[in-house]
Amino acid sequence: MVDPTPQEIRERSRAIRQRWSERTRKRRRVLTRDPNAWSVPMIPVDDIAAALTP
Repeated sequence: MVDPTPQEIRERSRAIRQRWSERTRKRRRVLTRDPNAWSVPMIPVDDIAAALTP
């Protein structure tokens, strides 16, 4: 099996979204594209390693 191209992924995703009910569409809607919106905190691996070394 060959990995799909980015264009194939977009087309398949679009086809799937077209089958969504209005309820599903509302539930999955992203309300903001604000770059300052909350996201999962990220910690650099080097910081973790530094904290673990004596």
